[in-house]
Parts: sequence; C-alpha cells; structure tokens
Amino acid sequence: MMSSGGTLAIIVRSDNPEAVYPALIIASTAASMGVRVEVFFTFWGLRVLLKGGVEGVERKLREALGGEPKGIPPLSMLIEMARKAGVEIYACSTTMQAMGIKETDLMEGCPVVGAATFVHRHVSGGSRILVF
Repeated sequence: MMSSGGTLAIIVRSDNPEAVYPALIIASTAASMGVRVEVFFTFWGLRVLLKGGVEGVERKLREALGGEPKGIPPLSMLIEMARKAGVEIYACSTTMQAMGIKETDLMEGCPVVGAATFVHRHVSGGSRILVF
C-alpha cells in the first residue's frame, strides 16, 4: 500500500540502539511510501551523528545482543538507505552549543537547525511527530 504524501517528523533524543534503529527503519519505510520524512537528532541522540558515533551505537547493539544482530543492516547502511529514500537528517543547534559540538565534528550531510525551526515547520504543517 503506497501513501500519497504527508509528513513525518522523527525526533531522536537517545543514542541507545532501541531508539536509533527503529527511528531510522520507520523513517526509511515511510519515505519509500511517499511520505516526506525529517529526522531531528537532539541531546544524546545527537551523538549518533558525530564522527565515530555510528560505530558506538553498533557496538552497544552487539553488546546487548551478545553478538552480531540478525535481520537488520548495520546502522551506517540504515542511514545511507534513509538518505537515498529522501529522508532529511538534521542536527540540533541548541544541543551542539550545550555540548560544545562543532559542525566539523558531525558526519557529512547533516544540516544544523534549531528546535524552533524544526518544530514550527512541522506543527504549522500538520505533520505526525514521533519521539524516540
């Protein structure tokens, strides 16, 4: 069943695998169904977008499972799949300032926006918002 539009805003506030993986799987799935998707990484979730952050989340998942996960791609591949499906991934400017993170600390292709900008765009447009 294909959707014809709509917008989904996903807020990722944790770098725990049980938050990050479902957020990106849902984002990719929705985008492949024609939904416009934006993912906003804030607070501890922002650590995923730091250079080396993906590897840290993947390590946490392997430790939690006691080995390699089965049936899901590596997080780096999920991010790539999401981007190819048209998912926009944003870093939170307020969190960056609070944690002393610079744009050069982020992986490539992560625009920085403030919470007010992200929320205004979605609340005024009637988006569905999911928080992980």
